[in-house]
Amino acid sequence: MTTAALRLSAGRLGPGLIAGLLLAILAKLLAANLHAPAPLVAVVLGMMLGALGLQAQLGAGLDVFAKPGLRLGVAMMGAQISWSEFAALGGPAIVASGAVVLGGLGVGALAGTALGLPFAEALIAAAACSICGASAALAASQAAPASPANQRTTALVIVGVNLLSTVAMLAYPPIAHALGLSAHQSGVFFGLSIHDVAQVAGAGASVSPETASTAALAKLARIVWLGPAVVLIGLMLTRTQQGGVVGGLKAPPLFVLGFAALAAARGLGLIPPALVAAMAACSGFLLLAGVGAISAKLGPKALLEVEPKLAVMLATVTVAVAVLAYALTRIFF
Repeated sequence: MTTAALRLSAGRLGPGLIAGLLLAILAKLLAANLHAPAPLVAVVLGMMLGALGLQAQLGAGLDVFAKPGLRLGVAMMGAQISWSEFAALGGPAIVASGAVVLGGLGVGALAGTALGLPFAEALIAAAACSICGASAALAASQAAPASPANQRTTALVIVGVNLLSTVAMLAYPPIAHALGLSAHQSGVFFGLSIHDVAQVAGAGASVSPETASTAALAKLARIVWLGPAVVLIGLMLTRTQQGGVVGGLKAPPLFVLGFAALAAARGLGLIPPALVAAMAACSGFLLLAGVGAISAKLGPKALLEVEPKLAVMLATVTVAVAVLAYALTRIFF
């Protein structure tokens, strides 16, 4: 590539790349000071930037974070899976977490169809409620066809699941107490039912240290299913394209393979602890930048386009996941 071409590329990508970096940094700082979920802050900041009408100047650089950067961030989540910690909950955790993920996706697919939502948008919302909130919504959106509608739904789902997770963080501890769950059972229930990691930690800490630790492990069990769930979503979407004709099985997306490879490497002890911490920080940063970039490209008008049926679906899947998580907690723990 010639010097002139490099300058042209830098001039085209530079403003958007700088904007994406600033969005992620500001989201992290404001979230810490406001004690608010960082993805939600990133959505708000991105919408504010989008209101300035600079999409033409920033779009190319923001696309770097909204597409390859986002996929890299999801892939690096695999390095955060500690199989030794996961094994501490034993076989029941594998069964229960898998049942929650599959049950949530199933309920989401049915509810979305009944409400008249596009199938891809329904699965993005269902993934967020079934697995790990904003991160799962972003991962599912990368397996779905690229479209403005899917990007808008992803941003709105991130807002919705963060709000629902905050409500759950406050409501589930007294509900668990009223239902007579032990400290250990409460932790499992929180980890299997609350969408985002931060709110899972908050709910567990409000009960006891044991509950907080168990909740984190139960949540980890759900995150393990992220890769298989994204592959399943891709297969489900393939079957619904072209009038239901299956065009053959596709290989899993590269970021899913990366997620699995890093999880395996972490399990085999091939990734030093310092590198695990660095990858976790980088993954979180890329996810925030991706959320901010998607929101900036949409602008605040996207919030006005949210359909009530999407909110109904998010609430429906949230309740279904909570009921299933409670039943499984009673059965296995």
